[in-house]
Amino acid sequence: MSNNNLSQTAADFFSENYRLSSTIDARRRSLGDLLYDQTTSYLTVEGAYISPIDFPSRISGNFPSAVIVKESLTFALTSNQNTVFRRDQKYGQYYAPRLYKIFIALPYFELTGDLLLPGRTTPQILLTSKTEGFLTLLDVTAQVVTRPEITYQGEACIVCKNKVSFVGLLD
Repeated sequence: MSNNNLSQTAADFFSENYRLSSTIDARRRSLGDLLYDQTTSYLTVEGAYISPIDFPSRISGNFPSAVIVKESLTFALTSNQNTVFRRDQKYGQYYAPRLYKIFIALPYFELTGDLLLPGRTTPQILLTSKTEGFLTLLDVTAQVVTRPEITYQGEACIVCKNKVSFVGLLD
């Protein structure tokens, strides 16, 4: 999943049944800025291949470019932590951020990782807020519920809040 070209960001995008592995052009905007952007409902990626989540070695298709419908996305996983933050998450934080160890149940997946929030925000406030459609996690492990031996790991992840079934705070 790593990519040495700084203008390209490698990421795995997961829906309920599939994983789409690809790169995005990150010269102007980070993956976080692109996914959190409420003015567009899709994301265009390059060099994409798709595989079933429970058979990751079986490639169902290979495409020079693909379009991801944001509302169908369960989560996006990347090996580069810097690419998941929006511009406002990187700069100008008044309160020091806090990390919360968290467990998230999604369709077909269980995620564990660290939820990074501004100082006075709690996970409960963020989950009930209507202002953001996604959550940003760090040091993430995603496990396929029906095949626990299959796990995906990354430095960071962006999760669609509408797909979250349960959340557990681990500390």
